[in-house]
Amino acid sequence: GLADQVVGFDKRLDVFSTADFVVSVLPGTEETKNFCGAKEFKAMKSTGVFINIGRGITVDEAAMCKALNEQKIAGAALDVFWEEPLPSKSPLWKCKNLLITAHNADFTEDYAQLGWKVWE
Repeated sequence: GLADQVVGFDKRLDVFSTADFVVSVLPGTEETKNFCGAKEFKAMKSTGVFINIGRGITVDEAAMCKALNEQKIAGAALDVFWEEPLPSKSPLWKCKNLLITAHNADFTEDYAQLGWKVWE
């Protein structure tokens, strides 16, 4: 099949506790708000890495920052945030082992021209 294993929301801590990398691609809904929070980060391996390329509201940023600063997880990478662009006052900028990328990393000088070619 397409997946080795499929689990529901109720078994997510099992996934967080066994994964070397957790990659969140969740949509931003009421059901997924802070889906990745203190319990999930606590369940992760100390060598685990968390990556979010879904929606910013799915991650409890304070809980993730705490897990990073207390070295409960090895690292994280975020491309999306609760507030975009990420404010300069955000505590995320000072988190240990956190890679921050711009959600609009594809916005280059030739962005519009390249986009237009799709429709030609």
